[in-house]
Amino acid sequence: MGFSDDLKEKVKDDHDKSDKIINAALSIALTDRNVYRMAVYRFWKVFEAIEAQMDELRDDCPQLAQLYFPTLFKSESFEEDVEYFYEGDIPDDIESPALQEYIGKIKADVGRDPVLLIGYLQTMQMALLAGGAILRPMIVRVLGLKATYPLGVKALDWPEGFSTSGAKKLYKERLDSLDLTPEQQNAILEVKRGVFAMNNALVREVIYSTESRDVLLGVCMKVSSVCLFFMMCALVYIMFLS
Repeated sequence: MGFSDDLKEKVKDDHDKSDKIINAALSIALTDRNVYRMAVYRFWKVFEAIEAQMDELRDDCPQLAQLYFPTLFKSESFEEDVEYFYEGDIPDDIESPALQEYIGKIKADVGRDPVLLIGYLQTMQMALLAGGAILRPMIVRVLGLKATYPLGVKALDWPEGFSTSGAKKLYKERLDSLDLTPEQQNAILEVKRGVFAMNNALVREVIYSTESRDVLLGVCMKVSSVCLFFMMCALVYIMFLS
C-alpha cells in the first residue's frame, strides 16, 4: 500500500465525520448569501496561509517541490469569490477564533518540519478536486448565481480542458514517490486528522454565528406563518362543511 492509500485508509472515519458536519453546515449556509460568504472568507484565509507557506518553503524542501501544482493554488480565486459576495467591501479581518487557531497551527507545524505542510496541501487540494464539480452547480442554483457565473464559485472552477481525474492520479503518484521517513509519514497523518477537525471548527463557527441564527429564525418564522395559514384554511373548510 502506497503512502496516499495509507493516508486515505487511516483517516477514513475523520473524513466521513467531517463530510457530515460540512454538508449539514452547507445546507444552512446556502439559505443566505451573507452566511455563505462567512464560510468562503474563512477558507480563503486558510488556502492563503497554506499557499504562502508553500511558496516560501518549496525551494528548500524537495518533498514540497514535488507537490507544487500552480493550477491547484486557489487563494486568488477564493479572494475573487469573497470580493463578489462582499460587493468589493472585503473586511480586513473578522472575529474568528477558529481561523486564528487554524493559521497558527499551520505556522507551528511547518516550523517543526516543512514536510508537515503536505498534510494541509493534500487534504485541502484533494477536497476541491473531488468535490468542486459536485458543489459548484448546486451553489450556483441555490444562491442564484447563474447570471454572474463563475463569480462566486471561482474557487470551485477549473480551466477549460483541465482533468480533475488526471490531476488526482498525478498527485497520488507524486505523493507515493516522496522520500519520507516513517516518523514524517505518521506526523503528516496526524496533521491531516487535525485539518479535518479544524475545518469542522470553522463551519461550526459559521453555523452558530449571530448571522446564521438570524437567518434560521427568519426561515422558521416563514415556515410557521405558512403552516398557520394552511391550518386556518383547513379550519374554515371544516367549519364550512359542518
